[in-house]
Amino acid sequence: MLLDEIKSVLSFAAFKPEPDDAATSWSRRSEGRQTLLINISRSQTSWRAINKRGKFDDGGVMDGEFADIAPQRAEEWRGMADGGWCVVSVNNRFILSLENNMMRGENTAHLLRTNPRAVLGPKYDRGKRYALCHHPDSSASLLLACEESMVKVCEDVLKTIGIRPGRVCCGLFALTEYAVHQLYVAQRGSMPADTLIISACEGSIAALVQQEGQWKELRCRSGLGPDAVETSLQIITPLLQKVPQGSPVYFISDGQDTKFRDDIFVHLQKAGAIDLTQEDLLWQVIGRH
Repeated sequence: MLLDEIKSVLSFAAFKPEPDDAATSWSRRSEGRQTLLINISRSQTSWRAINKRGKFDDGGVMDGEFADIAPQRAEEWRGMADGGWCVVSVNNRFILSLENNMMRGENTAHLLRTNPRAVLGPKYDRGKRYALCHHPDSSASLLLACEESMVKVCEDVLKTIGIRPGRVCCGLFALTEYAVHQLYVAQRGSMPADTLIISACEGSIAALVQQEGQWKELRCRSGLGPDAVETSLQIITPLLQKVPQGSPVYFISDGQDTKFRDDIFVHLQKAGAIDLTQEDLLWQVIGRH
């Protein structure tokens, strides 16, 4: 046995999950390591570091195409990530759809990564990457389908500058899944039968209607841009009319773009909306779960 291997056993490092272990949360994978979080939108990229103590550190935002931004930030990003490891949130060129009777079980997430056709059947498209979020009390599910080609381009760009994607996700989907968990699971049994959940992440938006305890309708647009307040309201307003007056409306956003959040929420407040957003919420969700 090599000396390094002996040291890793003595320090329990051999029992820590590897940074590319997709079955483990990022907070466990990155324990004791400095890592980087990157969110890629249509015309903007933002990033944030997590230090070795698991606390958020420096970050930034830059407008432009990701392929142009990455080489300019290469040295800075490498200095934020031990071994070059990072989480990538892709926030463009994806579709969220509402499905029923999808496969569930502990092995489903692994199958979606390794053999998605086995989970999706005829809904499978070879050019996509997938994720699922299930309604805990019904047969409905949210299905994320993201363009495989765009994900691969982002991964290749990062690899050329010495950054290694250990996890790839979708920021809007991650925030929506977080809201579902907070409302349906953490507060088990207290979710009203009629409600509307609105998620926004750096220019992408989704609105999910629940009626009589069932998810009934979902509308989603990716890559609108942070200034598309009017377009976002055109998506949201018809769905507000589909839930009875006085039904709770929940809003959750990335916790970074305060202008977009304020411009949207001033309209949602008229419907009595509850804001679930926290500062740095996007980074908290993709960096710890």
